[in-house]
Amino acid sequence: MSTPTLPNIWKTFPELKEPLQAVLVEMSSSWHLGFTEIDDAIRLQLNAGKLVRPALTLLFSELTNQPYNARAVSLGASVELLHLATLIHDDIIDDSKLRRGHESIQSQFGKDTAVYAGDYLLTGMFSLLNNADNTKANQLSLAALKEILFGELVQKQNRYDVNTNFTSYLSQIQGKTAALFRLSVSFGAISENTYTDDMLSIVSQLGENMGVTFQLLDDYLDFESITEHLSLGKPIGQDIRNGIYTAPVLFALEDEEINTEVKALLTKRDDITNEEMIILHDLINNSQAMSKLSLLLSDYSQSLDTLIKQLPNPKLQDQLQHVSQLLLNRDK
Repeated sequence: MSTPTLPNIWKTFPELKEPLQAVLVEMSSSWHLGFTEIDDAIRLQLNAGKLVRPALTLLFSELTNQPYNARAVSLGASVELLHLATLIHDDIIDDSKLRRGHESIQSQFGKDTAVYAGDYLLTGMFSLLNNADNTKANQLSLAALKEILFGELVQKQNRYDVNTNFTSYLSQIQGKTAALFRLSVSFGAISENTYTDDMLSIVSQLGENMGVTFQLLDDYLDFESITEHLSLGKPIGQDIRNGIYTAPVLFALEDEEINTEVKALLTKRDDITNEEMIILHDLINNSQAMSKLSLLLSDYSQSLDTLIKQLPNPKLQDQLQHVSQLLLNRDK
């Protein structure tokens, strides 16, 4: 079975080349059902990601006495399998046709195969956790799984709710995106038993901040690119059609000058046309919503920088500054 290739984003981190390849090997060898359709579906998912979360696990193993140790490799592979499983299940719930610019597993193979593929990736995650043999990792994984489920339930509760607010949305993304980032960085710090509770607390805060920042940036870029995607013939505003209102929409709903018009368009739900989506996009772009989100992103970036400077490892500080710039300046 061929191993997926290393994403280009990590080519400027030569120290990650071998351990990330080891992560890919562990991920690829952690599953093989022998059912062609499910195996093909999982292989597609493994080949599509940027490996941000396992890379963070490996980088944070710099806080131990054995950077890039074998346990960090297993833990990094396990958190990526969990991430991939949540993406597959998200697409089933949202009935999403696309994932990372390609046809989603549930669209290509059907919901039944997608459910089996996602569930089987979870068994691979638990298998790798077992290999790591780390009690603290098990505790953190259980806590993260609960938070991810809570985030999904908050999203379900808020779906198509034009009276929801950003505070509720923040609890949603803290339970979804941020929980996985927090787990990833914490896995690296605990991969050898040399961590302190104080250091783990800083690492945990840093991971959560990074996850929220990552999601808010995605919100900004996704909304900003609506008209560009339309010109390229790509589906637009899928979150809005699915009743998932991200930061730009929520900030616009707080704007008394446009909230009536925004609500009227949102109540069309999946029947909103591309032309109406462009009207919604222009309404929000010409309001204070995007500026408000940009300022919030700046605040989170500054907080992230402060947390990075609290880490005791100068090399890791430099690496994380580099990672942050790559993530914050990426194109959709």
